[in-house]
Parts: sequence; C-alpha cells; structure tokens
Amino acid sequence: MRLDELIEHNYIPVIDPTAPNSPAEKGANAFLAEYGGTIEEVCLVCKKEDGLVTYRSGAAPSDRSYESFFTDFTELANDLGLKTHAIAYAFGDSYLGADPNYSIGRTDGSAVTDYVDPSMEGYWKHLTHISSEVSRQPIQSLLFQEFLFPRQEYSFSKRAIRKFSEISGVSLDTTYLDLQKAPHIQRMFEDWRANLITTAFQETVEMAKGERPDIDIGMIIPVDPETEWNDGFIRHFGINIDKIIEICGYVIYHIMPYSPMYPEPDTPGWDALVRAIKSSLLYEETGYKKALFVWGLESEDDIDWLDALKKVVRAERVFARLEHPPKYTVKREIHRGV
Repeated sequence: MRLDELIEHNYIPVIDPTAPNSPAEKGANAFLAEYGGTIEEVCLVCKKEDGLVTYRSGAAPSDRSYESFFTDFTELANDLGLKTHAIAYAFGDSYLGADPNYSIGRTDGSAVTDYVDPSMEGYWKHLTHISSEVSRQPIQSLLFQEFLFPRQEYSFSKRAIRKFSEISGVSLDTTYLDLQKAPHIQRMFEDWRANLITTAFQETVEMAKGERPDIDIGMIIPVDPETEWNDGFIRHFGINIDKIIEICGYVIYHIMPYSPMYPEPDTPGWDALVRAIKSSLLYEETGYKKALFVWGLESEDDIDWLDALKKVVRAERVFARLEHPPKYTVKREIHRGV
C-alpha cells in the first residue's frame, strides 16, 4: 500500500524519516512539497526504538542525519496549517538498553538490550525531559509507544527483583516459575509492576502538560492474542488501563502487531479483539478519546477491516505505519514468549 492511499482513506500516516525508503527520507521540505497539498494530519516518530531522536535534544542522543527533522517539519507544517502528532518510544530504547545498568532482565537471568527496565527510576527523568522538549513544538498530541514491560517473564533484572524483594520478602533468585507457584505473590508482583508504569507515565504526562497544558498525551497499548488480549494489559505489560485513562484520557490501541492474520467479523477472534478494546467498562460510556494504530498495512481488504473495527469500537481515528519498525522480528519473538 502507498502513502497516498492512506491519505485518501483519512488515516493518519506515521512517518519515520530514517526507515528504508521512507517518504520523508529527503527531509521535511521535500515531503511537504510533495504531500502538503493533500495531507491534513501526519504523525512523526520523534524518538525511535534505537533510542535516538530526530531533533536536537538536551536529554537524548540525536540521529545525526536527521537531527533537525522533527523541529523543521513541525514548524513548516504549522505554517501550512497541517496538524502534526508525535510518537516517542519509551522503555523500548536499545541505546540505553545496551547499558547493563539499564537493560531489562529475563527470568533466566539474561539481559535484554532492546528495552530499558521500568524499575530504573532514573530513566523516568529521561522520559520526562523528552516529553518536555517535544511538547514545546507545535504538535497536537504526543503518543508514547512501548511504555510497558515487554512481557511478564521480562521483569527479572537484579535491580527489579531486589526492589520487589524489599516489599514482598521473596528471595533474590526468584524466577517467573516461582511466582506462578504462589498466586498471591504473583498478584503482588503484577500490582507492583503496574504501579511502576502508572507512576512513570504520570510524571511524564505532568511534565508535558506543564510545558503545554493543551497538548493531548496518549499511550499506545498492544492488543494481541499473543499477549492474551486485554488480560495481558496488566499481566504482561504492567498497564492498568483504567489508571492510564485517568491520567491522560487517551488510549491508542495497537491492533494485533504480532499476529499475521486479522480475524473476520463475527468470529471468536473478532469478538475477543472488540471485547479487549472495550475492556475499560468504567470509562467506556464516558467517551474517553480512543484511536487505533496499525503497522505493515498491505491491502485494501485491511482498510475495509479496520474501518469496520473503528466503527464498532467507536474509535475517532486510525494511525497507520506502512512498514514494520526495524526491530520488529526481534520484538515479535519477545512478545510471543519465545
């Protein structure tokens, strides 16, 4: 599928200028010269999964080839009357994840360098600085991707277990299997992880709102059978969706990012997907802001399917990234529990 087809269907394209064959690889001016007359909204990846940002930052390393892209684009788009949104990867950060002091740990004791451990509270300050910097630009919303634990088994760095041990009394060599044998400890573990994510997100949102009270802040949450639909929000990701809605009022549901086939309407898979998106019964009738996000769109059939889902769950918009991100294959294995 092509970018102009997304625009025709009123989907908001998600653009990473550093992706291979990106329509923005030649810079903001070239992109807007080609599409500025037909596009109304665009979403830019301002902090990538490799930890580099596409603007000059005082908090994060910049991608040297695109260190002025985000600021140039948002300012030009604002002059043209276009709406711009931004996506920042949060704990998915392989730049700092490569540092043993930051990397998340697997239950077998191995380090996973594609994510930063959410129990590293010093990293929260890194995220708040980025949210402050990005919010200074003329954007409509700032959306955080991978503001989560990648899966429950990936919560076992020495730092994380030590901190959990302080409140639970578990031994420092506790494994995921040990937690499964003690349901009350497992529930305590899940609550502890969710509190970390909630607190970190609260601080990040407050910093952005302090810079720009009118900016929309949202969290992108994967909805996938590989992570048990909505059961996985807390169990795997450490995301208490009701708390997130209280904090920001805006959830972007990432539709089946790690499963290859969308379920047909009126099948058990479709019903499970819709139920997951409508899982927050406390807020469903209050009309909190809800959007959909997809990547790797391939055909018109996918567009028809997404339009049907959007209508059923009453989402206000669809963000679409044509390609998969560079680390997709690695992260798919992680999210599948391989």
